[in-house]
Amino acid sequence: MRLNSFAAEKRKTLFEQLSTGHAPSEGQFDLDVLKEGRAKGQVQMGSTRYEPHSIVFEFIYPDPHGVATILPLRVPAPERIVFMPVPGWVLQAIWQGEVSGSYEFETDAMKMLDEFRLSLEPGINENVAREPAPTGRA
Repeated sequence: MRLNSFAAEKRKTLFEQLSTGHAPSEGQFDLDVLKEGRAKGQVQMGSTRYEPHSIVFEFIYPDPHGVATILPLRVPAPERIVFMPVPGWVLQAIWQGEVSGSYEFETDAMKMLDEFRLSLEPGINENVAREPAPTGRA
């Protein structure tokens, strides 16, 4: 399973647990922050951050009369997470926004690099060069 799918599945499961009043079934979090958040009302999904060995999900407990409470929940990753930057030698033509790279599990990153190396081989590279340029990134 790729990193984005893994993270989405975990985030959904943890959100459902928090939404129904249960404590998260996995990960590290501050119980006092969870109690403070629950006192404010219903939970909302926040951002997701990637670290080399974990994924940090943030869940937000809004407070219409004060400051929202943010519950960071750190879940261990099944393998190392790496950031794959867009190399400086890649010319980019992007209509809006910037593309800086993506986070991937290490094994998936290595597979992508192997695929890229293979695409440089004679014959294969000539066929790739004839293909029309993509209109977006997958």
